[in-house]
Amino acid sequence: MRTRIVRLTVLVTVVAFVVFGLPLAAGLARYFIDEQRAQLERLAEATAVSVTGDLAAPRQSSDQDPALQIGVYDENGDKVSGTGPARADSVVAGALAGANTTGTLDGRFAVAVPVADGDTITGAVLATETSGDVIARIAITWGFMLALGVAALTAAWLLARRQAQRLAAPLQDLSLAAQRLGSGDFTVRTRPTGIAEIDAVNTAVNDTAGRLGALIARERAFSADTSHQLRTPLAGLRLQLEAALDTPGADLTDAIGQSLTAVDRLQATIEDLLTLARTNPRRSSVPLDIDALTEDARQRWHGPLAAQGRPLRIHIQRPSPTGYLSAAAATQILAVLLDNAQHHGAGGVTLTVRDAPPDAIGIDVADEGSTIAPDAADPFRETRPAERGVDGHGIGLGLARRLAESEGGRLQLSSCDPTTFTLLLPAAPESVDRQGDRQGDRQGDRHKEGDRQGDRQGADHRESRPATLAVGAVPDPRMS
Repeated sequence: MRTRIVRLTVLVTVVAFVVFGLPLAAGLARYFIDEQRAQLERLAEATAVSVTGDLAAPRQSSDQDPALQIGVYDENGDKVSGTGPARADSVVAGALAGANTTGTLDGRFAVAVPVADGDTITGAVLATETSGDVIARIAITWGFMLALGVAALTAAWLLARRQAQRLAAPLQDLSLAAQRLGSGDFTVRTRPTGIAEIDAVNTAVNDTAGRLGALIARERAFSADTSHQLRTPLAGLRLQLEAALDTPGADLTDAIGQSLTAVDRLQATIEDLLTLARTNPRRSSVPLDIDALTEDARQRWHGPLAAQGRPLRIHIQRPSPTGYLSAAAATQILAVLLDNAQHHGAGGVTLTVRDAPPDAIGIDVADEGSTIAPDAADPFRETRPAERGVDGHGIGLGLARRLAESEGGRLQLSSCDPTTFTLLLPAAPESVDRQGDRQGDRQGDRHKEGDRQGDRQGADHRESRPATLAVGAVPDPRMS
């Protein structure tokens, strides 16, 4: 590209020089020749005036300038005095006919003027001069013009190289950025160049890198979330089948039926996660069926909690507003909170649906434990892989919060003693699409930023809670 730009610029300069320089050079040459002949004509006319009435009268000598010669001719074309051919040539013949005549004579510039006595032509004066002086002046002028042309061509070449470098460098950076993007580096960003066309391409590349990075982040988050959400029920299903096999005389039909029920729940979980991952996050415009949600939670968690001697209490206070959250998101959020309470809580577990002024619905999941320290770090912080236990703790609460925020809701730790998590549902679907799109865009960035976003979330919750509650708690064993 650089070579093409330089060649094109130099070619344009050469063409411009030829188009404008050659006519100018020819015009200057013609000007010098005409000026020389005009001087000869003035000298011949002055001589003609001095010899009028007497062709043999004394005249100013021109012998001091050997390049200049003057001859006087009578009306018959014979040379009377001076230097020149003995007989009149075509130039002198024209002057004897009554007109000033120019031409060349033996390679010299020649001018002849008539000598008149009243209305009668009595002779002619011939003035000649060598062409060396004129040719020298033309050569000097042309040489100066050529030097200017070379200087202009050099300047154009230097400017073309500089401009080519200025244009090629951003394109090289863009090529490198595209290569890095193609190799999987979605953090690559191009810098503004000040060239509108290139900056437009840079903006498109940056936007593409951001979208691809968010897409990959969502895919990775989905993989981690799915493995976390399926690990516990799969472990329970395995234990249930192993217990049935290890128990002599056990009713395998009943065990198979319970296993099929667990498999159905696993399939529902997978479908919910796929639905949430493949659709753009946006607040649901369909009211959440509170009865169906709580009944599903009761069927799913009553048995596991009862096996630990812990009751599951569900209280529905029939909130006056209607909550708007997709059933898939609400089911997964409650699954995370109840699983968290089962594995890391103590005592009975209470699920409460209530009004949460102003214009919201609150769903509280509480147990009787208090293992989260008020001064601990944010329990919703998504830990790095190296910080996670083998059971995947550190994913679930972060997933639950992302699901809530992606659809306009909010999930917070509302009490440390007893440990209570509150899901706030939006009570009206206004600004659904706009807020959903913003939340969806931020979702990928949150997952990618990880620790920094977790710290900011903790700060947000400390500001939104009463002064007596410090957000935070790393669920040393509560982060599920």
